[in-house]
Amino acid sequence: MASTQISDRLEKRKLETYARTLLEAAKTEGRVYENLAPLKAEADASPEVLSVLSQMAANGDLDKLSDVLDLYSEMADGDQQTVGVTVTTAVPLDHELRALITQKCELDLGCNVFLIERVDPSIIGGLILSANGRRRDASVRHQLEQAGKVMTRNATNSEV
Repeated sequence: MASTQISDRLEKRKLETYARTLLEAAKTEGRVYENLAPLKAEADASPEVLSVLSQMAANGDLDKLSDVLDLYSEMADGDQQTVGVTVTTAVPLDHELRALITQKCELDLGCNVFLIERVDPSIIGGLILSANGRRRDASVRHQLEQAGKVMTRNATNSEV
C-alpha cells in the first residue's frame, strides 16, 4: 500500500513538473491561455499524430509543423489518387530499388504511390509492404518463422 502511494505521488509530481514547465514558459512568452487549445488538441491526438510529432521533435523539425499541417490539409482535400505505401526493409533503399518498388506498387494498386520508408534490421532481408490496411510480408524473418512452424508441425506428426 505504501509503495502504491509513493508511486502515485511520484506520478503526480511528474505531471506537475510538466504542467509547471509549460506554464512558466507560456508566462514568459505571454501565451498562458493561448496554449490551452494546442495542449487540448495534443491530449486528444491519435497515436499517429503523436508518433509524427515525436519524430519531428527528435529531428529538430518542430518549426516545420505549420508547413506539415498545410501540406496535410492540401493532400487530404485534393490528393485522393495517391496511396501511401509503407515499405519496411532491413537496410535503406537505394534509388533503383525505390523506383522499382514504386513502379510495382503503382501497377498493383492502379494509382500513384508515395513510399513511406522504414528501416528495421530485425527483418534480416526482403521487405514488408503495407497499404490500405493490407500487409504483405516478404521478409526473411517471416520466411524463417514460417519454416519453423512447418518443421515443428512436421516433427510432431512424424514417425521418425
